[in-house]
Amino acid sequence: MSELSFAELGLDPAVLEAVSAVGYETPSPIQAQAIPALLAGNHLLGVAQTGTGKTAAFALPLLSRIDASVTDPQILVLAPTRELAIQVAEAFTTYASKFRNFHVLPIYGGQDFYPQIKGLRRGAQVIVGTPGRMLDHLRKGTLKLDSLKALVLDEADEMLRMGFIDDVEAILAKTPENCQRALFSATMPPQIKKVAQTYLRNATEVRIESETRTVERISQFVLPVYAERKLDALTRILEVEPIDAAIIFVRTKAETTMLAEKLSARGHAVAPLSGDLNQRQREQTVEDLKRGKKDIIIATDVAARGLDVSRITHVINYDVPYDTEAYIHRVGRTGRAGREGKAILLVTPRERSWLRTLERATNSPMEAYELPSPVELKKMREQQFESQLLGFAEDKKLAKAMSLLDEIAERNDMDMAMVAGALACWMEAAQPGSLPLEQPEALPTVSATPPRRDRKGGGGRPGENRKGPKGGFKKGGPKGRGGPGGRGKPPGKGGKPAGKRPPRQA
Repeated sequence: MSELSFAELGLDPAVLEAVSAVGYETPSPIQAQAIPALLAGNHLLGVAQTGTGKTAAFALPLLSRIDASVTDPQILVLAPTRELAIQVAEAFTTYASKFRNFHVLPIYGGQDFYPQIKGLRRGAQVIVGTPGRMLDHLRKGTLKLDSLKALVLDEADEMLRMGFIDDVEAILAKTPENCQRALFSATMPPQIKKVAQTYLRNATEVRIESETRTVERISQFVLPVYAERKLDALTRILEVEPIDAAIIFVRTKAETTMLAEKLSARGHAVAPLSGDLNQRQREQTVEDLKRGKKDIIIATDVAARGLDVSRITHVINYDVPYDTEAYIHRVGRTGRAGREGKAILLVTPRERSWLRTLERATNSPMEAYELPSPVELKKMREQQFESQLLGFAEDKKLAKAMSLLDEIAERNDMDMAMVAGALACWMEAAQPGSLPLEQPEALPTVSATPPRRDRKGGGGRPGENRKGPKGGFKKGGPKGRGGPGGRGKPPGKGGKPAGKRPPRQA
């Protein structure tokens, strides 16, 4: 959108140096519009999805306006979740890296008060936290806002959805009247509009919606599959996709653990991420994903809120989301920072009618995902086995191994082919599935198109308790390449899905 460079926006030289150090050159659309407004001291109302670069849009100009030599809190950022608070705090730390004696302090629930109070007493120019814990410190008198210059509400609609709006308004009421305010939200429900009208009068408004609403950088696929074969379908996806890192979304906390255990048993570097983990475990899980110690995270919608890890190449919706907003947030975990991403949605027969709603929400049709046929999959496994085998042909221990096997062959009157075969069978016994001997089973085919309803029939919401799959999808093996849903027709146009939503769980 903008031909400007960061150097032309009027940022503080120390901030600009930090921006250059991380390789930023051209501002994103929201940054190009928000930075000048905030540098001018205006209130700002930003309507933007996650993944648009909004953290830098408010962090860079606000850092440019503070007095870094003063250690009192000058910038306060409210975020709906601990994970987002930590990520925003990390971003501020990066952008303020060229300031001397500068501190950013994240404060949130689930962590002892003492280290937070200690950090506040030491002094921190930027405080980032969740509304509840922030309000606790204000009421205790451990957080003082006398020197506050700017307050940011990040993902305000999410704070409303999670029930924090009263805490947010209580904090707003305690901020100095001359404090600059910025509010960012993906949507504008009435209560958020009311907050903006009350506390952000004459605000500059910036709207950036199209990029993430149309999910332009993310290729979206749908794989219809019977519920009892979802795990088989998932393991094949993980086998054939060129995944750097992936998030697999499920509905419940219990499912994160169960699915992580099943995938771990199949040799994947995987970890669960849910509200059942304590804060240290959740932070460590995200850090392991960033550093490549884990490649796959099994997460719930709430636990993954605000998660921003650039190496995520794939999002797999193992369970369909509760609503379109949740879907948009899920797939937005990939395709970050200008990169391309891939999202794959697994749907059972009774969930297929909901595809139309998702396509309308993203303004983007979903392609049918094609798994390789059993013959193709066996060939792929053989090639992978051969590649791994050849990789050991230059191993330092190869000569000693060959000498040992020669002795065994001579003592037992065996040729080397028989010895190699026996060794391979031993490896298969130790790690079942490592030797591609058998052709994999064909998964039953399910059409992507919902069956036509008669006047007595009803639709189905994701998770609706209907008995068994009805007509309109095929049973049996895949025809050629495709597996489940391989060449099914894309969802058509139709009415809204009916039925009750399943209960939310973190």
